[in-house]
Amino acid sequence: MESVEFRSVVVDVLRPMVPRLTDEVLEQVTAAVPRFPEWWGARIDVRDGVEQGLGGLLDALEPGADDRLPVLDVFFDFGRSERRAGRAADAALAAYRAGAQAAWRAMAERGDAAGVEPRALYALADAIFAYVDRLCAATLEGYAYEQSLQAAPCVDARRRLIELAVHPAEGDEEGAARDLAGAAADAGWRLPARVAVVAFRDERTGRVAARLPADAQVARVDGLGWAIVGDPDGPGRAAMLRQGLCGVRAGVGPVVAARASAESAGLARRALVLAEHEAQGGAVFAQDRRVDLLLLSDPGLARGLVDDVLSPLARTPAAARERLFETLAAWLEHQGEVRPTAVQLHVHTQTVRYRVAQLRELLLDRMASPEGRLELELALRARRLGGA
Repeated sequence: MESVEFRSVVVDVLRPMVPRLTDEVLEQVTAAVPRFPEWWGARIDVRDGVEQGLGGLLDALEPGADDRLPVLDVFFDFGRSERRAGRAADAALAAYRAGAQAAWRAMAERGDAAGVEPRALYALADAIFAYVDRLCAATLEGYAYEQSLQAAPCVDARRRLIELAVHPAEGDEEGAARDLAGAAADAGWRLPARVAVVAFRDERTGRVAARLPADAQVARVDGLGWAIVGDPDGPGRAAMLRQGLCGVRAGVGPVVAARASAESAGLARRALVLAEHEAQGGAVFAQDRRVDLLLLSDPGLARGLVDDVLSPLARTPAAARERLFETLAAWLEHQGEVRPTAVQLHVHTQTVRYRVAQLRELLLDRMASPEGRLELELALRARRLGGA
């Protein structure tokens, strides 16, 4: 059966059944997505929407049908209304999928009873789900269009909010807190009691915003991307934040009171420096790297520590020097235990003992005292952070 012929047969058989099909589809969609009736205001409006959708499908099946179906405008407008109501589009798309399945079952039963050939019904299934994809696309397009209209007036307010959170005015702390609360109100955001600030550089703000909780405020200020995440220590929020930033080069500041957001922002900026110099990529959380951030806070002091503490090893050949650095780091990590140090380095315990003897000769008394070992560990960390 040719495509045009099957379309004509299917449309001729199913067109008179649209009212009854509407009731069956409506019943199943309403059961699958209980919120569905709310979208259209009342049950009669829901019925009109489903009937228009089924009618649009049959219009699309008509031979020579124009791709610019008027029914798509209805679903474009529906996407806009969903955004205006402050709802996500997910439930609407779920309703479309449930409707497509219900429509296919009902149409297949009616078509089979009317003697429509199986090949025509199989082609009908393809047509139904292709049509639903177009409805989803129209709804999402309308949703995005309305979102862009709503966002335009908020862009400046959101950027101002970020500016005040990252660079508060010096002096009056109470005044700065009032300014921050006012900026949050202008941006339509309820200022939470506690926040964490995220800094990023190369990522698109839209991509980062999509990965963060929906109430996060994201903007680019002074060439750097920033996000303020509210209540990050609430139930499940920390895990959501870590999961959302997986694979994103970013620095995440600690959780602080909203009025102390600049403190979180400063540490987020330093954590971003670490993230940008780590081969594996991903976000660096300040709370996980406090010692490294402390060393980064005063680069001159860190360089002086490296030069003073580790300079004796500079007298050794380059290849041997790197082995000694590696051995020293593992030895300190395992608190002077030879066997686990050897396991980590994949060498014999006697090799570790030989290298440790060299280190003791070069570093003199530093390896013998708690303070000396602390200096060595900090110097090794600072050396690893040299690029940052």
